[in-house]
Amino acid sequence: MTTNRGRKDVIRNRMTSTGESYNVAARNLKAMKDMGATREAVVTQRWQPAETLDVPCPCGGTCEPGEKCDHCHARHRHVARYPGSRTEVETWVDCYDCMGCSSSYTITVVLPGRPWGVAETVIQGASAEPVIRATVFPGVKHPLLRPETPDED
Repeated sequence: MTTNRGRKDVIRNRMTSTGESYNVAARNLKAMKDMGATREAVVTQRWQPAETLDVPCPCGGTCEPGEKCDHCHARHRHVARYPGSRTEVETWVDCYDCMGCSSSYTITVVLPGRPWGVAETVIQGASAEPVIRATVFPGVKHPLLRPETPDED
């Protein structure tokens, strides 16, 4: 078991070596603890769409087959996935583009065991009101939340 003093020493050592602030260093250490989940979240989000519908989708088999387009009657294919909520960390949005025209649609999916971050309840404000706050894993791009550290592509 790590004492509070030992934990603070580890955070301060990371601050010294990386130049991060205390809070950022603490969050990044917590994210490193969940490195398997972080890696899984990045893999869940970043993949290249299949060129044809004859092969399984590279997203990991969690998507639905594309529907027929109402405009040109071609099929839609799964092209992207991104986090779909500010607080529900297992909620993702799947994007589908038509293979024949510019039509597209999105659906919200829940992927149990594949979170894009960590949600925690924090006390906020003078009324000590509990609020859910999510932290995005490093490497995951969230359209509504900023990453804790700058992402280097």
